[in-house]
Amino acid sequence: MKKIKVFDAHTDILYDCYQSSLKGDINRFNDYHYNQLNHHMTGGIWTVYSPDEFNLFEALEVSKSLVDLDRFEVILGIEGLRNLKDVFELERIYQLGYRHAMLTWNEANQYATGVNGPKDQGLTQHGYEVLDFMIENDMIIDLSHLNEKSFYDVLNYTSKNILVSHSNLAKLMDHKRNLTDDQLKKLKEANGLLCLTAIGNFIAIDESDKNLDTWMKHLEEAIKIMGIDNVGFGFDFMDYFGPTKTMNLEELKNASEVGALLKKLAENGYSKEDIEKLTYYNIYNRFSRHIYKQSNQ
Repeated sequence: MKKIKVFDAHTDILYDCYQSSLKGDINRFNDYHYNQLNHHMTGGIWTVYSPDEFNLFEALEVSKSLVDLDRFEVILGIEGLRNLKDVFELERIYQLGYRHAMLTWNEANQYATGVNGPKDQGLTQHGYEVLDFMIENDMIIDLSHLNEKSFYDVLNYTSKNILVSHSNLAKLMDHKRNLTDDQLKKLKEANGLLCLTAIGNFIAIDESDKNLDTWMKHLEEAIKIMGIDNVGFGFDFMDYFGPTKTMNLEELKNASEVGALLKKLAENGYSKEDIEKLTYYNIYNRFSRHIYKQSNQ
């Protein structure tokens, strides 16, 4: 499985490197991330995560200067627009090279409502204006973290460049961030891409079931509904956030351990062609035009 490429639809590497720089560490990428990524990862959607208030443009500019954008295939992304003051600032984001965004994290903001917000509250007028900009500029619209109302509001408005970068199946694990079968069917209608995440709490309740075997059940069910061409992986590794116990699967704690997933896929009867689709080509073939090229900036 050494020749299999892996493109991760969701990682907070940009945010981690930015936060480390605020503490005086500007070598976080080379000292921590590079060796992990170099095992299997060709790249991914690397995001600036927005759980709190901060200077968004400082974070966007500084973070991309702290990572290696030449040796990896990277799409620059934003996990939540709570720190975007108004829609007019989107042009500046675009000029910085960012081609992906989620309207919100879990909160309700001036653009949309996340899974922690009111269930009957969806996109705002400003949210639709954000969508208009993203559609016009061919950006990736990531539905992760939206509540069901906002999720359907987006898909009833557009089917262009739709991604759910890190969620699993609600019927197998009733987590607020997982998707129902009806949501998956709507996502399929839009030809959207579902990327499954390796967060234990999204996979099972019991600790003994938070493993690759249970995750394979999520994958099997996702493929039944979405088709194999509409499924990928968005691992959301959290090892660098420093928890005492991993929030990801014990068998897949960080990017260096992706080989365990490749082995498990083969053991479960997936062909090399199908594994390559799931780990790389389903994402790459849709969105490779958005990979950041320093020479073009």
